[in-house]
Amino acid sequence: MKIHVNTVGRAGKRHGAGFTLIEMIGVLAVIAILASMLIPRVFEAINSARVNATAVACDTIKTAAADHFGKYGQFDQLFGTNAITFSTGGIDVGYDVNVLMVEQLLDKPFSAKIAGGDPSTNSVIQLVKGAPGSNSGNNGAGYSLDGSGTITTSSATFVLEAVLFGVSQADAKDLNDRIDGTALGSATTTDSKGRVEYAPSAGGAAGVTVYVYLTHR
Repeated sequence: MKIHVNTVGRAGKRHGAGFTLIEMIGVLAVIAILASMLIPRVFEAINSARVNATAVACDTIKTAAADHFGKYGQFDQLFGTNAITFSTGGIDVGYDVNVLMVEQLLDKPFSAKIAGGDPSTNSVIQLVKGAPGSNSGNNGAGYSLDGSGTITTSSATFVLEAVLFGVSQADAKDLNDRIDGTALGSATTTDSKGRVEYAPSAGGAAGVTVYVYLTHR
């Protein structure tokens, strides 16, 4: 008695249950094409969120400072009674923690997602004491808020600003575009117009140092 085995049928079943090499290559090619299209968009979305978070953080500080001034009518007094201690250069670093958080106008320290290096030291909120005839804020250069070249903060009594260290050129420009608009931006390593101004970091450090104007009196 002979037994006939249907080898064709078995081969057909094996073929139907899997992929051929050509099919696998086709699927991988499609995945590679989709990945090449999607990955740049994912990174762009992540970076956009970092820039937006920094802009929102600056607005939060500005609002808290306005509340403080509205209550006490001055910037350099904690609860309107205790004088703030300024450094020799007339700067109070940590205004967010030392004043706004103490007065419960802010629930956490300022943080700039686009600043480089140690998150605990890569950005600060500082109150700069002005002097008659001098430019206040922006490392002594002052701010030309309307972009005309005229220093708006000249002879200001106080300037409140955020300082961000080690920011990439692209992120600095994006932050400027979010806050000032493209008309007051600069694609170079120096921007001297608007509320966001920046210059190359000192000592050859990577990135630029960004100064963000918040308010002045």
